[in-house]
Amino acid sequence: MNVQSYTVLHYGADYLSYALRSVYHFVDKLHIVYSPHPSHGHHSDALCPEGRDLLLDTAYEYDPLNKVTWHDVSHREEGRHRDAAVDICQRHGAELVLVVDADEVWPEETLAGVLSHVWDSTHDRRNWLINFTTLWRSFDWVVRDDLWPVRLIDLRHGDGTAYVPRELGPIYHFGYAVRDQIMSYKWECHGHKGELRPGWLDTKWAAWPPPPDCHPTNDRDFWRPEPFDRTALPPLMRGHPFWGLEKIE
Repeated sequence: MNVQSYTVLHYGADYLSYALRSVYHFVDKLHIVYSPHPSHGHHSDALCPEGRDLLLDTAYEYDPLNKVTWHDVSHREEGRHRDAAVDICQRHGAELVLVVDADEVWPEETLAGVLSHVWDSTHDRRNWLINFTTLWRSFDWVVRDDLWPVRLIDLRHGDGTAYVPRELGPIYHFGYAVRDQIMSYKWECHGHKGELRPGWLDTKWAAWPPPPDCHPTNDRDFWRPEPFDRTALPPLMRGHPFWGLEKIE
């Protein structure tokens, strides 16, 4: 079983090294596929708060076995950016491709179970969808939903989609446990920018304690923050600069 990961990157330094470390010992190679342009759906004149040099240094912060490889691309569309990353993994001999976005951290037991489940599956499916636990503005609150992005690609098969069972464990998404500066930039170039609820940044995002009905685009009470025990996070997160913060700003 040759497992390789890809991380499509434009910004995301706050969690990048933690995301990579969480999967490092389960994969043969980690590919960082960086574009200086936003590829999430919208272009913006806003200056990205994180430059290439910072991201490059962060990507190689932990690489004792020389598994990390940096790739510069110039894609402006997310689909092409991700397709290019899959192609890179395939050219390097991958059989399974683990999608590791810069703000997603895997518990070791979850990843071990997921890889075994997919590798041994008789479903013959290429794309495996996974459900997230999303942290909200701190490590003490989470929101949950039934959205399932593709996070594992089985290159032994040409098509088909399957779901990773929830009981294999959580995957933690920190895309809403970010600094105000990052969130503001995120929505300048986000694919759903045109659907952002009016006043969301000033009301839902800025409110504290966390308000109900806080999803950025869905106004049907889609996200309800609930208290979370931060000690359930993978141990590596205890070294994160945000660990002791009540609210990330």
